[in-house]
Amino acid sequence: MDQIFIVRQILDKFYANDIALHLLFIDFKKASNSTNQKKLLESLVSFGIPNKIERLVKMTLEGAQAKVIVDGKISTPFGIRVSTGVRQGDGLSATLFNLVLHKALKNLEQNNTILNRLTQICGYATDILVTARSLPALEAMC
Repeated sequence: MDQIFIVRQILDKFYANDIALHLLFIDFKKASNSTNQKKLLESLVSFGIPNKIERLVKMTLEGAQAKVIVDGKISTPFGIRVSTGVRQGDGLSATLFNLVLHKALKNLEQNNTILNRLTQICGYATDILVTARSLPALEAMC
């Protein structure tokens, strides 16, 4: 709701001042499947995540095992390999993906707001909104 409110406020201010505004919506829904795990671990380090947490994340990505219950019988353990991306359905996966995305967008992000510069990035979960005051500025961001 907060992100929708922010977009409404931006649109209202630009409409009221008769200023052109270009919007680009990006949905990274499937992107978590192709996240580079090396970059993920680099992101953890760059944000100052403790080494212990980094090692635990690495362990969950590399050496997890599971068992299945069928008709009340437990199967033998089998390995779960995740060669790229983060594990789907894992509670930590969304946070890990957001860290990688945040690191990638950090290089693009500037200070101030769209009212006193050409571009602005708004993000929530796996959705990103890039706003620009001109089409060339929007194309430069992408």
